[in-house]
Amino acid sequence: MYFREFGIPARIARCFSIEEADVQRKAFEGEKNCYISVYTFDDLYDTKGKTDYTSAVVNTLWFDFDDNKKIENCLRDVRKFYRKYCKPNNIEPRIYFTGGRGFQMNIDFWCPLEIPNHIKRKSLREYLTHLKTKYKLKTLDEVCIKNTVSCMRRYPNTPYISKLTGEKNGYNCNQFSSKEILSFSMDEILERSKRSYVEEIETTKSKRALRDFLDFVCDIYNIKHTVSNSVEYLLSEIRKAETDETSYIRTGHYIKPPRECIMKLIERKIDEGHSSHEENNMIAMELLNAGWRDSDISFVFRSIYKEPAGDYGWYEDDPTLAGRQIRLMQQKEVSRYGHQRLKEAGICTEKTCK
Repeated sequence: MYFREFGIPARIARCFSIEEADVQRKAFEGEKNCYISVYTFDDLYDTKGKTDYTSAVVNTLWFDFDDNKKIENCLRDVRKFYRKYCKPNNIEPRIYFTGGRGFQMNIDFWCPLEIPNHIKRKSLREYLTHLKTKYKLKTLDEVCIKNTVSCMRRYPNTPYISKLTGEKNGYNCNQFSSKEILSFSMDEILERSKRSYVEEIETTKSKRALRDFLDFVCDIYNIKHTVSNSVEYLLSEIRKAETDETSYIRTGHYIKPPRECIMKLIERKIDEGHSSHEENNMIAMELLNAGWRDSDISFVFRSIYKEPAGDYGWYEDDPTLAGRQIRLMQQKEVSRYGHQRLKEAGICTEKTCK
C-alpha cells in the first residue's frame, strides 16, 4: 500500500492518506517544523520493516532553493528557471515559499514514470544537476539533489520554527502562483506568508516535462530516441537495457498453478466491479507465480474495473502491457500469499489449500 513519510524533521510516521498526514500535522505544527516526503512509497518493498526508497512513484520533479545569507537569491533563481524553462515549454510549476530561507518547486508529470527502481536515484540526481548547471541555479540545494527519492519537503500551510530559538518566526510555508512569484517583491511574499492558510492551487500536469526527463534518462543509458517514439516504447527499451529482460521469469522457482480460492476471488471481484489493494496483491502475486503472461494478468484487472487504466498501476490502457504494480512485483520476484494469510483475510477456508 502506498504511503508518505511524515517528519519533524526526523521521520516519525507513515501516512497512508491525506487524513492521516493531517493528524500528524495537527499534532506538531507550531511546535516543530513539519515535513512530508516528496514521493510516495510502496510498503510491498519494505526491507525488514524499513522503507525502500527506490519504490518511489516518480510523478514529479522537486526543486529546493536555499540561501542562508540572502533569500532574494533564491527568488531570483526561481524566476530565472520559470522564465527560461517553464514558460517557454508551457509548464506551470507548483511554487512554495518555505517560510524560512528559501523556496520549493514541483513540476508534476502527466503520469507516473515507471523507470526501473535501481536507476531512479541516478536518473533524478543527474537530471537535476543538469538543470542546475544549464540554467545556472546557484541556490538549488545540492544535498537535496543527492538525496532525490528520499527527500522531505516542508508541509504546506505550517509555520516555520527557528532552529536557533525553537520559536515561530511569524511566517508559514505558503503556495504562490507563478504570476505572484514574478510580480511580488520579497517583502510582499513575506507579508503574504503571515497567513496561516492559503488555498491550494490546482495541479497542472505536464507531458513536456515528463518527456524531457525521459529523453535525458535515455541519453544516460545510451538508448536511441526520436520524437516519434512513445513513452511506453522508450520505457520498455530502458527496462530491456537495464534488466536484460522483456518478460517475467521467476528464476529458481517452480511455477505453481493458481489456487481455487484465488480464482473464486477473481470471479467475485469481476462480479462486484471493484477490489481492494490487498485483494489486488493476492491476485497479482498468485498469477505471477503461476507464470501467467502480462496480457492475461492485464485482462483480469481490466475485467474487474472495466474502466480506463488511470494512475492505479494494475493494468495499462495497452492490453499487452503489465501495469506498474505488476512490474514492481516482477522486479522483486515476490512470492504468492501463504495459506495462513489467506485464511486470516477470510479468502480461503480449505485446509488442503497450501
